Amino acid sequence: MGGRRTAHRWAVATAGAVLAAVSLTGCGGGGDGAAGAKAAEGAKGGGDAKKPARRAYDPPVRFEGNAVDLTGAQQPSTSSGEALRPAVTLADGVAYVDDQRGIDAIDTRTGDSRWYVATKHEGERGGFGTERVAPLVSDDGRTVYAAWDRRVPGEGTVPDRFVIEVAAVDTATGKRAWSAEIPSDPSATGMAATAIGADGNLAPQVVGVDAGTAVVTDADTTYALDTATGAVRWKKGDYRALNLAEGVVAGGEETGYHQGRLLGVDAKTGKQRWTVAGARQPARAASALLSANRDGHTDVVDAVDGKLRLIIDKPDYRCLDDARSLVACSKDGYNVSDRGIVVIDATTFRRKWVLAADSGRSVPGVTGFWHGALYGEVGERPVVLDGETGKDRETDPNAAPIEIDRYGGVEGTRFIPAAG
Repeated sequence: MGGRRTAHRWAVATAGAVLAAVSLTGCGGGGDGAAGAKAAEGAKGGGDAKKPARRAYDPPVRFEGNAVDLTGAQQPSTSSGEALRPAVTLADGVAYVDDQRGIDAIDTRTGDSRWYVATKHEGERGGFGTERVAPLVSDDGRTVYAAWDRRVPGEGTVPDRFVIEVAAVDTATGKRAWSAEIPSDPSATGMAATAIGADGNLAPQVVGVDAGTAVVTDADTTYALDTATGAVRWKKGDYRALNLAEGVVAGGEETGYHQGRLLGVDAKTGKQRWTVAGARQPARAASALLSANRDGHTDVVDAVDGKLRLIIDKPDYRCLDDARSLVACSKDGYNVSDRGIVVIDATTFRRKWVLAADSGRSVPGVTGFWHGALYGEVGERPVVLDGETGKDRETDPNAAPIEIDRYGGVEGTRFIPAAG
């Protein structure tokens, strides 16, 4: 899924935990039915068994051919920053798109909808539309999850009510595995609300599902659901969940004006498991890692136990994992001297390589990371780096995708087939 930095300081922390500290001042170390023509809820029948085998590359490094439009993934024109990221997740030849009205499973080979599941309650009409977060696909690829804000009209003297509608859909059949409605109780409201998360997003999101618990966040309030009953086990305001790993929910909590901390809580009970004070701008870094700005640098923390795994000597680095064994943390911006990339092993947390602004090489703006290939742009020129070494792997890939699978990548709101 997708679903991502030579003088450096490295130290081994006590109790067997590895802590990596990186100073970016040296040379680079590495060269329910749907409207219109959409499919009804459930899988489409048929299929041509005589179709030739689809070309697959693991990972793809060049992209060309007939693109598939994913316009339903586009965010409102009023969006900005990371909230502009299209609401699409790519997984094994299918683009799962949240088009505001439901989930559309689009076959990236044909552009056809394999199935479409509409929300139970209709979304608001008119205006610029609503921001969404890309759907979550389970690690085994069998289930896709999404959440939406909905207003349920009242009747008679019963007033309208606001809910978060959550759906879990079988990816093979398009049938609902389960669904739930959460009474909405937002911590952050209105256009002027300052989001806790570094991505600035306040849209509803399914963070993770494990052992009968689904973690959902919306407008900086986090809810834990019992997937069997749909009941809310616990909720926590002013808390943006980012990870669900080994029974622990990890995220960022607002503790005062421009003050915050990282917080891990028990997924079933909501009780505190660990905390890191003085941390702001939290973000998901990998399946079991999260990052935050702290004391003028970027800290990467273990989501399960709160231990510090990596320190980068500058703030505002954001991380991606390659869905295999690597994590890349990077910073892009107008100030060239602030740019950099750090890649670490996802298990040992040891540095693989660093590309610093003063390395003599241009530092790409990272767009995606998958199976050892790091995708990005130098100016407007796409490039692919080798995730293991940092060396240029492909200098003319023709795209800088944000979502990647073995069949191609998503750039903007188009899927572009892999060509090598």
